[in-house]
Amino acid sequence: MSGSRMRWLVWIAVLVIAASFVACSSDKPPQPQADRQNAAAQAEVQQTEQQPEAVAQEQPQAQRQEQQSDAAVTDAPQSEQQAEAHESDQADPDPQQEQSSAAASQEQQQQTESESQAQQESAAQQAQSSQTSQASTRTLDGVRGIVDPSNDGWPREVEGLNGIVSIPAKPLRIITASVGHDEMTLALVPSERLVAVGAATKNSTYSNVAALVQEKAEITRDPEVIIAQSPDVVVTSPFFPVEAIDALERVGVVVIQTELIQSPEARINSILLMGYIFGEEARAFEFADEVQARYETLISITSAKSPQPSVLALTQYSDTLWVAGGNSTEGGVILAAGGVNAAEVAGIQGNQTTSLEGVIAMAPEIIIIAQPIEFGAEEFRQSLLDNDALAEVPAIRNGAVHVVESKHFTTLSYWNIRGAEDLARLLWPEDFPEPPAESFSLAEQAE
Repeated sequence: MSGSRMRWLVWIAVLVIAASFVACSSDKPPQPQADRQNAAAQAEVQQTEQQPEAVAQEQPQAQRQEQQSDAAVTDAPQSEQQAEAHESDQADPDPQQEQSSAAASQEQQQQTESESQAQQESAAQQAQSSQTSQASTRTLDGVRGIVDPSNDGWPREVEGLNGIVSIPAKPLRIITASVGHDEMTLALVPSERLVAVGAATKNSTYSNVAALVQEKAEITRDPEVIIAQSPDVVVTSPFFPVEAIDALERVGVVVIQTELIQSPEARINSILLMGYIFGEEARAFEFADEVQARYETLISITSAKSPQPSVLALTQYSDTLWVAGGNSTEGGVILAAGGVNAAEVAGIQGNQTTSLEGVIAMAPEIIIIAQPIEFGAEEFRQSLLDNDALAEVPAIRNGAVHVVESKHFTTLSYWNIRGAEDLARLLWPEDFPEPPAESFSLAEQAE
């Protein structure tokens, strides 16, 4: 072997040994692949714990990319594959996602219910606050009959139709000898303070509180009968005999004869005045709010109705026809219910007699008979419908003749609001599908 060739073989051997040494030195990598994957997984877990919302948002995007990748290897158009994938997601959702979604939905529902309950409680508190505020703003200033509204002690003075009267102390034994006053009294004071009532108040034909007074002593307008009950005060109507008032006053009975005018303003005035007489101002404020709110709720609907029908309040006693014109209790009920009082339009004021010719001339569209059944209301109604002379009167022609609850239409108290509610339901059934509240609150219920 030549020397030259020998040198080449030596250099090749040296290079082989060096390459082997280098190869052996690279057998220990810095980090195995499994370790790198574990580290990456651990980092991802940490990131998920720190940013759960970001991971949740990224997951659907990864799924969409995976679906698009699957679609790319198929023969079908990508849009169709996406549609099928979307349907597949809806038909077979991931169980974990379902649970998360259900939990979120339940939490949202509970939150919504809590917010709704909070809103209802807030509305109730606002309504209560509004009612309290309204009651607290009422005063006795301007109430007719109260001599000194600033005097909340005893004695106190009021001015009735029989002059200025001094009330020495809070009356615990009350008599009114008037159905309308009895109805108002039971709304303002506990029942035991009304010690006796007249026969009419016990009669459910005339009285809206008959069921509440059946056990009470019965009186007449005879002064001796009233004196026997030892009343602290007698509050009575303009219809109480003057001579009976004089007889009671001569023996020292405190008598106050008050007005009974059934306009909305006068109705509230009567409640506040009687509350002052009885020493129940706070209850009078509260009840005045109740009555006024019920009335305003009614007229907020009826006052906007158009056209308003012509209504005639017609009754018959002893073969005599009576109509209720302007400034009558029935007339006020008709107006509050959203009707036009046919008798008032004809120029009639108060309760007056009329004739068949008068009924024909008034041509009412609706006739109401505020007459007790016991006094022939149904027979009178049928006689009107059968009378050929009235055949062309619109109410007769259309059969619009109605017997109504007389004690709601003729009472001289706040109960005539109930009459207006009854009539409004008759005139506007679509606006008043439900019957009105049966009653008003009593003093016992407010305690």
